[in-house]
Amino acid sequence: MRTARRYASIKGICMSTEIQHADPQLRRRTLAVLGATALAAIAVMTWFHGWLHRSTAEMPREVLVLEIHRMVGISSTLLALCVLALAGYAARISRRVVESQRWPLRDARVVLDTRVRSGEEALALASTLRLVALVLIVIAFAVGFLGWRLVAA
Repeated sequence: MRTARRYASIKGICMSTEIQHADPQLRRRTLAVLGATALAAIAVMTWFHGWLHRSTAEMPREVLVLEIHRMVGISSTLLALCVLALAGYAARISRRVVESQRWPLRDARVVLDTRVRSGEEALALASTLRLVALVLIVIAFAVGFLGWRLVAA
């Protein structure tokens, strides 16, 4: 991992600023994956719109409402599982930041040049990550509960 130290002087105090440089290969791969994912999402939504239009053309209104509730409920439940996985990842990264007292982690590959934070700054960022994980867990359970209610209705 490439890092660089820069020295800055603020009011006569010499400070070291360490930069963890971006990984160009990771940056290209990230942009390619995001682009492919966006195109795939557009294709799936287009297909789903056509399928929904064809399959519900002759369906009674009450049955259509129940089917849409079921689809939204299943989608919400799957979304809740994804959000829960993201919360677990945030909590794990937070724990590793507390252990190493450094952000970004030494073994992390970054997409943009990132100033290294250590000590109290890293611990503050770890606390923020823990709070984000907690909020995501609450959101995941709320969305999962609502999804479950829609499926059961």
